[in-house]
Amino acid sequence: MKIKPDLFKRILIAEIVKLKGTFAFWLTLIYPLGTVMLVSLMWYSMRNYKALNSDQFINNIGNTAAFFLPFFIVLLISVACNTEHKSAMLKHLLALPVPRPYFYLGKFTGIMAFIALALLLTLIFAYGSLLLFGLINPKLGFGNNFNHILMFRILVKAYIAAAAIYSIQYWLSMRLRNLTLPVAIGSALIIFPIAVLIILGIAGLIQRNQDFFKIITYNPYSYPYAAGFNPLKSSEIIIFTKNSIVFIGISLASLIAGTLEFNSRNIS
Repeated sequence: MKIKPDLFKRILIAEIVKLKGTFAFWLTLIYPLGTVMLVSLMWYSMRNYKALNSDQFINNIGNTAAFFLPFFIVLLISVACNTEHKSAMLKHLLALPVPRPYFYLGKFTGIMAFIALALLLTLIFAYGSLLLFGLINPKLGFGNNFNHILMFRILVKAYIAAAAIYSIQYWLSMRLRNLTLPVAIGSALIIFPIAVLIILGIAGLIQRNQDFFKIITYNPYSYPYAAGFNPLKSSEIIIFTKNSIVFIGISLASLIAGTLEFNSRNIS
């Protein structure tokens, strides 16, 4: 099949325009705004602390954003894909003279654009919050040594860590017509490791925090927030960890497999 960049571009733009009028767009606003508001409340409650450092705000933003990120991704992708299952819309779209792989990959790229927008908005809202707090109380503002690079790296790391969720959840959402099913499956995969580990902890089968951390990193749906449970957390933020590279590989493989499956699927 001959590659047609212009066709892919038109599909991508059409997908972005289409999603702008759906709940997916509002999710892209609610997730970063809610994350920053929650951290800002915690930050303001610490205003009387003597040893207050802006790195604490950055770490809180990173941990909070990373914890809610998998839920945001699952819900966003599921909602975005469900628009194609309403009123047999997918069947009508595939009747157009557009190769199926272009449609599948174009829609995926459009969704990823909204996920990238969520990252950008988190940064904008976080800086806006610090600027506002700085006007109220200089101790709660940027200070003299605000670590801009740390802010960027800690957020980007979480989004990179979620690599496998993007394509796996996309395939599930494009495959299952019911909105509830992909959301339920994705949410269960996020929560399940924590539930199991709590049960194992109560049973006394897990004695060390390090064991908890190791187990939770094996699940691609819980890996984005795993760093928050690391008892041996390093001050250095490594974006492309070994697990992240593995999950990027899984994501690419899942995307290719999903494209091939969608291309040969019988849409009724």
